[in-house]
Amino acid sequence: MKRILALLLCLAMIVGIMAACGDSGNSSSAPESSSQESSGGDSSAADDSSSEAGEPSGEVVNSTNPGTELPIVTEPVTLKICKERHMLDTTQSYNEKASFKNITEETGLTLEFQELAAGTAGEQVPLLLAGGNMPDVFWALLSDTQILQNEGSFVPLEDMLETYAPNSLKTYDELTSVDWRQIATTPSDHIYGMLGRYEALFENSGDGIQIINKTWLDKVKKDIPTTLEEYKDVLIAFRDGDPNGNGEKDEIPYGFCEDMWCASLTNDMGQFGIGHGGATGNAASTMYTIIDGKVQGAVNTPEYREYLEFYHDLYTEGLIDQEGFSMKNDVFANKVRNYQVGTYYSWTALEYLSTEQEKDWVVLPTMKAHEDTVPVANGEIDRSTVQKNKWVITNTCEHPEAALRLWDYLARDTESKLTVALGEKGKLWDEYEDQPGTYYFLVPEGDPEFTFEHMKYTYGTVNDPPLMTIAETPKNDGDVSPAAALRDNMVKEVNKDFVKKENQLPAIYVTPEATDERSFLDTDLFAEVKKFRSQAVMDGFSDSDWEAYCKRLEDLRYADWLQWYQDYMDGNL
Repeated sequence: MKRILALLLCLAMIVGIMAACGDSGNSSSAPESSSQESSGGDSSAADDSSSEAGEPSGEVVNSTNPGTELPIVTEPVTLKICKERHMLDTTQSYNEKASFKNITEETGLTLEFQELAAGTAGEQVPLLLAGGNMPDVFWALLSDTQILQNEGSFVPLEDMLETYAPNSLKTYDELTSVDWRQIATTPSDHIYGMLGRYEALFENSGDGIQIINKTWLDKVKKDIPTTLEEYKDVLIAFRDGDPNGNGEKDEIPYGFCEDMWCASLTNDMGQFGIGHGGATGNAASTMYTIIDGKVQGAVNTPEYREYLEFYHDLYTEGLIDQEGFSMKNDVFANKVRNYQVGTYYSWTALEYLSTEQEKDWVVLPTMKAHEDTVPVANGEIDRSTVQKNKWVITNTCEHPEAALRLWDYLARDTESKLTVALGEKGKLWDEYEDQPGTYYFLVPEGDPEFTFEHMKYTYGTVNDPPLMTIAETPKNDGDVSPAAALRDNMVKEVNKDFVKKENQLPAIYVTPEATDERSFLDTDLFAEVKKFRSQAVMDGFSDSDWEAYCKRLEDLRYADWLQWYQDYMDGNL
């Protein structure tokens, strides 16, 4: 029976009888093959009984085989998948990635990727939800709010999981750190999104971590600073001591960039004991501090004022980047590559630099404004990195069963999931020869034009694979790949200052009404805080300016906004 179906499938594909699952006007279909360089060889994983074709395990519905039988469909089906490209991805299309090289041959599905340009999802996705060219699947694009405000646009999955997603369901039931049904179920008792990423990954328990150029420190004869006073002295030495050795006064002692998610000046709030350990960019976590389970204000406090005054002083003296509030990330990256920046917040130095250049950089331990300040580093202890809404099927999809089975096919085993995340085996991950089924991460040599970060986003999707349990997650083994352990070692330097488990917000849905209430407050509050922060750092401010700013926050219902998060913390929404 299987062979007959496969033959019919091939014949149908030859004559071009296509059963589309959405508008196919703008994207190219998956090629039957691509170059070894782009795709990295075989598509994914070692053979596994769950991914081999077998006898039908149930009724064919809507041209889709149930269970794990291959091909997924009994006649050709096209799926349009909407995904945002990363700025460091050097492929021309997602079809070039290893996971999708042979996808049509293996599953019977043709994939058309509706690829959003890097940084445009915030604008484009709402337009699609409002009635634009809806895809069949949103991949890693939708927030909880967007799910709840558009429930009628998505396919409920809870009754389909056992039949069309058995591989995923098995993984979810093996989770130990979270109750997956609790975090995935909306207040209306539906599940719209499949889970993804890693159950827990130590390197992801932190966000932006400050690094400093040790070579520069040595040239200006300074030690790693431990206080803000020492820090300022180091920045002055960077400014005046020509540490890059080009004879020009072009050094930027401290580089920051509001356009780069982990390099914002808000990272430094933690030095004053404020912010929530994820204070990167202009997220909500920059707006509150949680202590002993109580949500408190962060941006109208004496500590916040002192933070603004300190960085205004550094700005006035030319010790921090004068363009940090306005420049784009590519400009910031070039400054780092051009050896102009002495210290900045990053994921790792490999984000912009080669493995050899990275050796100049070391972690700058968390500094604190005063002896009695309790500093907050950018991370959460034992943070769960499970993410929901990774794969959301829209109600315009004509073959939702096939769309769900595609995700489950990608989740069929650990090696397939790793291929989605990081590309083919042997490049950025591999298996221990003496420990079958146990894996480790690899960081190969790179160069400024094609760094390790470029490799991650070019070969795979990094944070957007089907969910992997702790047991499946590769190790960062410094003995096998020293650079692979770089991020773990960075986190170890500062994680004692991460937010404790009892002060972390739960990862649950709240009612649409409650979400609307908070969202109504978000926009004007965030805009006011961002505006005042940039003006205060660049131009300074008076007592009356500060009082007027605090009054504006009061008028914008900052207290109500904080209470919303307290209710969320307490599970009362």
